[in-house]
Amino acid sequence: MGFFKLIGLDEVYSFKKGVRTLFVLLLLTGIILLADQNVMSPNITAIEHEFGITDREIGFVGSAFTLVGALVTLVWGYLTDKYSRKWLLVLALLLGEVPCFLTGFAQSYEQLLVLRVLTGIGLGGTVPLAFSILGDLFTERQRPRAQAWYDAITTVGVLLGMIVAGFLGPVYGWRIPFILVSAPNFLFILGMILFGEEPAKGAGEQEIRDLVLSGRKYRGSLKLSDYLHLFRNKTNLMLFLQGIPGTVAWGIIPFYLITFYERYKGFTVQLGTVLLLVLGVGTIAGKLFGGIFGNYLYNKDRRYLPVFLGLAQIVGVVPILVTLRWPSVPNPGLGDLMGPMLYGFVGAFLISTSGPNVKAMLMNVNLPEHRGAISSVFNLTDSIGAGFGPLVGGLLSYARGLDFAMTTSALFWVPCGVLLIIVALFIQEDAMRVHRAMQLAREEMERNGNQA
Repeated sequence: MGFFKLIGLDEVYSFKKGVRTLFVLLLLTGIILLADQNVMSPNITAIEHEFGITDREIGFVGSAFTLVGALVTLVWGYLTDKYSRKWLLVLALLLGEVPCFLTGFAQSYEQLLVLRVLTGIGLGGTVPLAFSILGDLFTERQRPRAQAWYDAITTVGVLLGMIVAGFLGPVYGWRIPFILVSAPNFLFILGMILFGEEPAKGAGEQEIRDLVLSGRKYRGSLKLSDYLHLFRNKTNLMLFLQGIPGTVAWGIIPFYLITFYERYKGFTVQLGTVLLLVLGVGTIAGKLFGGIFGNYLYNKDRRYLPVFLGLAQIVGVVPILVTLRWPSVPNPGLGDLMGPMLYGFVGAFLISTSGPNVKAMLMNVNLPEHRGAISSVFNLTDSIGAGFGPLVGGLLSYARGLDFAMTTSALFWVPCGVLLIIVALFIQEDAMRVHRAMQLAREEMERNGNQA
């Protein structure tokens, strides 16, 4: 278990073995669950041909997958702050993986749509649960780094799904990838049931960490009226808003990139998958760098972090546009993909730096008992963009062509960057408000001697 110390997450060793086991399994199940997220993308054309549908119907599938899951996440967020997160996580994983497995046996467009919606409900349920668990495992000092590693490791699953779907789908059919990417998680879920244990609520707050780890109970609890308070927090509000335009592009570009390069650039599905994989590697690298460098900036001055993230979003639009506008050539091969791969990697690297840091900032400006709720609301606003992305992309492609849809979508990252920069005006005071509340909680816990 010395691995976590090596990557700068030594705070996890404050917990006993069952909690550390749950953390490892959270990472592993996240990899497999996220593999499902883009498993459809490389085989859109094959699915459309089999069911006799167009980009418009595929766009509905992609949007319903994200939006319905995000709406149900509000319920998951409330439950996260009220009940056992371990058992809720097991339930969410099963709800995600069983329909994913069954998607490989869908016989109609309607069945495909229903099964993707059910998968999205399960995937959405893991979001507030993972957010809350990470917030209790790590303090403000390591949260950006912890979230970066979690996002980067689970993004490996997205790449895994692309590899399986992009290389096996054209050979063995589009159904096989859905079966293959869901099966391993059933084993990890069993391990979670038998050996996992969740961290105590409040253990991630520096002011009360020692008391919680010694057995004292933090008694903060979520009330429905607290949801209104979450929107009065200006950092929350700005981070909610930036997620909407920022994820429109994330919802369109990865979903349609392989099909776009197949139709407009003449590349095979396999070569298009290689390009998408390179963007995926850039995303992982950007999240890791963003989390590590963001951790440094945040600890130096909280205001530096959102400014850096906003500028990275805006600058990153340029190489993405170059990738999309790259000129086509007759009979393209791997060598013709080098330019788009380079620019795509740089663009994905810059833009993805915000992902883990936005979540870490949300952890740091909200109380422990509010984190499931705040994550579910953020996931909803974040998913409005990501969920409408495939739908908007499909409709724009239907009306003006996929070329126009892809280019337009990249520009949505610009307002996202502007809103991130504005966060610098509020984050200092909002974070200090949490610290003051936790100091009061410590005084109460010491006074009352609340034993678990």
